[in-house]
Order: sequence, then structure tokens, then C-alpha cells
Amino acid sequence: MGYTLYGKAGFGSVCIEAALELVGADYEFVEADPLGDAADQRRLKAINPAGQVPALILPDDRIMTESAAILIWLGDRYPQADVAPAPDAAERSEYLRWLLFCASSIYSTFTLTDGPDRFHPDSRTHDTLLANANTRRTDLWTLMNDAFDGMPGPFLLGERLSLLDVYVAMMSRWDPGRAAFASAAPALCSAVEATEADPVIAEVWARNFQSEA
Repeated sequence: MGYTLYGKAGFGSVCIEAALELVGADYEFVEADPLGDAADQRRLKAINPAGQVPALILPDDRIMTESAAILIWLGDRYPQADVAPAPDAAERSEYLRWLLFCASSIYSTFTLTDGPDRFHPDSRTHDTLLANANTRRTDLWTLMNDAFDGMPGPFLLGERLSLLDVYVAMMSRWDPGRAAFASAAPALCSAVEATEADPVIAEVWARNFQSEA
């Protein structure tokens, strides 16, 4: 029995879809729109009470949510795929540090810009909220970029693509878009371009994102 991934094209489930493909796992994709109508949201909340994607049903019927947690779990569950440093590898600390930095610090800025009304009901505050979140995101990308500037290989952790690369590549596609990301984080953008050249990633991206000029 395989996995069941609840997600939506272009949303945070993209990285899990890519990870499942990279490790060669058998899975079914179920379209679930967290911004859909009430019926859509009820169906999703029956799987994930937070009403968010991704939600992954494991082969033993347990449910995992939270994209970074799922990525870490899959990377460790399929060591033969070599998409995550082993627990005793030198790169493991950097892998975990920056994966969770992306999840806790950068991802949260998209949560705010995708729905400022969830954070303040007064629409007169939304322009300021959006501007502050976008500025904060740019600053965080620049901070991470500085840590990886001069990296020794084409990918963030060296010569091998990892799920950290996949996570960053996914978020680089979100608003305000690749040009803004490249300006804030040119070193990260180089790793993203190497990641998107992988044929497995390219196929997943084609299902989820419009081509960028």
C-alpha cells in the first residue's frame, strides 16, 4: 500500500510531491483546496484539522502534516535515495537548520501575504501588513543567501541535490516571483536553477507551475 498526498497545484504540497517522486515511492495525489468552498474545507479538515496542505497519509494509515516534518521523515525513511544527509553526516546540522529556518521564518511570511484578513480584520491595515511581510521575507532570503554565498557545489549542500534545495526552489516560485527572489538571493537562485534542471523536479514543476520567462 502506498501513500496518499492531499495537495493543490502550486501550493506547499509541491515539495512533498517532488520528494515522493525522488525517493521512488508509490503514491496517489488527491486534489484538496484549502481556499475552496465550505465542502472542500470540510473534506480537508477531516484529514488535517488545520485545513492546510500538504497532508500525507502513510501506508499504515497514520497522517503526517507540516511540510518540513514530512520532508525530514521521507529523507530518513528512504536513505537509498540520497536526498538528505544521514543523521551522522557532517552536513546534517546545516540541512536541519536551514530547512527549519525556511519552514518557521520564511514560509510564515507567505501565510500572512496569502490572507492578511486572517491576521487583522480591518482591510485598512492590509497594505501595511503585506509590505512588512514582503520586506521581512526579502531580508530573510538575503540572510540565508549570505550563509550559502560561495557554496562549493551546484546545490546548497554540495554536489548532491537534497530536499532542502527542493524546499527553497518551491518557495522561490511564489509571490513576488523569481526575479525578486534572484535579486535578494543570487546564490540561492543558482542552486534553485540546478535543482529545476533535474528531470524529476522538472516534471513535477511542469504539473504545478507556469513557465517563467
